[in-house]
Amino acid sequence: MKNPLIAALIGITIGGVGFGLLTPVTVILLEQSGAPSWITGSSTTLGYLAVVLASPFTGRLIDRFGVKFILNSGMIIWLIGSLGHIFWYNYYVLFPIRLITGFGATFIFIATEVIINRCSNENNRGHNIGLYAVLLSIGIAAGTLLIFTVEYGDWVPFVIGSSIMLLALFFMIYFLQVTDEAVFDSIKIIKMKFKEMPFLSLASAGLYGIFESAIIVVLPLYGLRNGFNQIEVSYFLTSFVIGGIVLLYFLSKLSDLYSSAKLLLIISLLLGIFMLIPTLSLSLTFLIIVFFIIGGFVPAYYTIGLNFTVQSIEKKHIAQANSFFIMMYGLGTLIGPIIGSMIVEISKRYGFWIISAALCFSFFLIVLRKYLPNK
Repeated sequence: MKNPLIAALIGITIGGVGFGLLTPVTVILLEQSGAPSWITGSSTTLGYLAVVLASPFTGRLIDRFGVKFILNSGMIIWLIGSLGHIFWYNYYVLFPIRLITGFGATFIFIATEVIINRCSNENNRGHNIGLYAVLLSIGIAAGTLLIFTVEYGDWVPFVIGSSIMLLALFFMIYFLQVTDEAVFDSIKIIKMKFKEMPFLSLASAGLYGIFESAIIVVLPLYGLRNGFNQIEVSYFLTSFVIGGIVLLYFLSKLSDLYSSAKLLLIISLLLGIFMLIPTLSLSLTFLIIVFFIIGGFVPAYYTIGLNFTVQSIEKKHIAQANSFFIMMYGLGTLIGPIIGSMIVEISKRYGFWIISAALCFSFFLIVLRKYLPNK
């Protein structure tokens, strides 16, 4: 527990349970209450808007106040936002609460990733980032399995999520010891310019944001509108998350051995192919398997892209580069839920998967043209 890397990984696993509950339950409640698709998409997007607003300065806050302070502050903010979701049916409350929760999540993710990157080297960074994503996914998967608690009251999942985050907060306060915090705080803060970020980093973070946020919204809508019940929809979500647990770890570990850029090209091509497969059948078992595979490939844009970023920038800019990376992720999440829900509205069975495949193939061609001559 004295190793800050281990403490951060355990803490994010516990907190992930709350992340896995919040958005899917909100989407399901809005859908079952007859809320228009634009309300569902917009409320989810507001949660990610905070990521875009908070991420540019979070890295500098970490450099100034310390990573533990920002991490714990994020947990407190997220906890308050989660409790506010009890009033999900009041849009005047729901919309600002989504923003508050997004600010807390931004602090949590950036601070955790900064700890991991500072505690890693070139030989194990991909492994550690992958392990972080896998453990977070385990927590999120556990959270999606608790979706059924909504049957005991529409407020129950939000109280459970808040209680779990409170447990994670106590764990971090007690166990997380960042012994070199004073060294980091004593370094003169040198502002990193956005244009110094590698194109591949920005593109992979943005594309991951689009897919991650859209799929969390689209799967419940896609499932319910194509004849699946609430329990079967939870299977889809859980399968998607577990795919990240089983497959993502190995994909991220490969980035310590092979070129991150080439790995992203291969993953993008394969993901584009698998995105087209759900158009072939509405079999429950078939779709669960497909979403499992898609769930393994989608977050690789994030983990491998983040490893590529840290390998490509000066080490003094790790915190700020993390912030820019998550800012691009946040920009992607602004697009994902609204566009995803609109596409489902137009074509409930085919639209989203065809557009997603087109994005994957476009990423593959653009990056291939940009990087192949130099690799």
